[in-house]
Amino acid sequence: MEAQIRFRWLGVAGIEPLISITLLKLFLHLATNNRLLGYGYFRDEFYYLVCAERLAFGYVDLPPLAPFLLSVNRRLVGDSIFALRLLPAVAGAGTVLLAGLMARRLGGGRFAQALAALAVTIAPVHLVINGFFSPNAFEVLLWTASAYILLLLLQRDSPRLWLWVGVIAGLGLQMKHTMALFGLGMLLGLLLTPTRRYLRSKWLWLGGAIAMLIFLPNLIWQVQHDRLSLEFYAHSNLVKNVPTPPGELMLTQILVLHPLTFPIWLAGLYFLLFAADGRPYRMLGWVYLVILSVLIVGQSSRPDRLAGAYPMLLAPGALVVERAVGQRRMLATGALLVLALGGVVTLPLGVPVLPPETTARYAAMLGVSVQIEQGKTGSLPQHFADRLGWEEMVTTVAEVYHSLPPDERTQATILAVNYGQAGAVDFLGRELGLPRAISGHNNYFLWGPGDASGEVVISIGLSEGDLREFFEDVRWAATAHCDYCLEQERPVYVARRLRFPIQEVWPQVKHYD
Repeated sequence: MEAQIRFRWLGVAGIEPLISITLLKLFLHLATNNRLLGYGYFRDEFYYLVCAERLAFGYVDLPPLAPFLLSVNRRLVGDSIFALRLLPAVAGAGTVLLAGLMARRLGGGRFAQALAALAVTIAPVHLVINGFFSPNAFEVLLWTASAYILLLLLQRDSPRLWLWVGVIAGLGLQMKHTMALFGLGMLLGLLLTPTRRYLRSKWLWLGGAIAMLIFLPNLIWQVQHDRLSLEFYAHSNLVKNVPTPPGELMLTQILVLHPLTFPIWLAGLYFLLFAADGRPYRMLGWVYLVILSVLIVGQSSRPDRLAGAYPMLLAPGALVVERAVGQRRMLATGALLVLALGGVVTLPLGVPVLPPETTARYAAMLGVSVQIEQGKTGSLPQHFADRLGWEEMVTTVAEVYHSLPPDERTQATILAVNYGQAGAVDFLGRELGLPRAISGHNNYFLWGPGDASGEVVISIGLSEGDLREFFEDVRWAATAHCDYCLEQERPVYVARRLRFPIQEVWPQVKHYD
């Protein structure tokens, strides 16, 4: 009772601070997942929508769980932008809640719970990930859920919980193959700490068997398709990711998690690796170090690769801060206030709360420029830039398509250089009477050219020179403009009379990245 009175100042209308921050995170995304400021669908969302219409046990660049969830989501609530982003918003709120619960499990009071939850909430990388539909939002939730179950397992010394670890790991592998990184960290963490005793437990091996059983359909698909995902990952790392030295990688991690949270998660890492009362949970610290080491060796530039590992550091870090603050509630209030104000400053970089032109100026003012893919730079951060210009592009393509003579229109094919353009045509173009698009990008290549003859092709994004290698007649038809897109000019050509049978040409258009 005394503790409740002492920390009552942390509540909001009597509501537990952790629940309040969780609801704040949910509301923040629900309030910004719309078109009010001119932002539309994100590039990758078009691709996932098409994958959801073509359900399979695997895809070139992702396992099947995310498209399956999206297919169910569309049937239940539709495919508007708001409906599409409901699940990522819920996943984000769940991650915040679990971070606070981990702090509580470690012995943290209401301040520690609120601090951990608020630190996850304001992290720009988490704001971005939970702002549109992609497997990343669910991967972070599943990594955090795995850490929470492991914490319970180690705390209670309850080996049966390995079964739940296996379930979550299996679902994680069906969501993103990078769940294997968490598994690798967990395995090495077991070997390097006294928790290796669990290697003698049947429950751990049963949990592993459950994980493999859940993952089995995608594994079989990979074997049947010559391990296409491995080819994709190798080529993507070569042509897409920007080589990043260790120092720059760590600086990027500090920035995308928010500089103000750095002392918290660093304290959490210290607690797990070196503190006496963190010894039972040392395995979790090794999970982070192993994943970080893999990224350093691979020189990965993707700031979201480690995003799922930070809630399990922020929770013990918040406990360390709470112990340092003690009963000085003014200091605790100040810490939460500074963290919240810092989050407000960086909020426009994570979610669309400002118009594109204002966001571009704001990012420039703060000196923010994070390049995560080769050739992907612009005045607007990529996660905003890739929400613009799609309707205009599809309208331009539709105008070109409907301007063709009727006999050509019936045999016309739309060829897009990447899955964003192809997906936009497939999703937005159906109301404009456009045929399905084809592309050599990722799973579009696997779907093939369909019944396209190659006699008449409307191309998007390809150069005239590339087209002339394969077509006898190539003519510029239009150009779709977009001031803040990464692809500011999307040329549209009409190409006629393919020089070779399309099945012979198709292998040459493949590009996995």
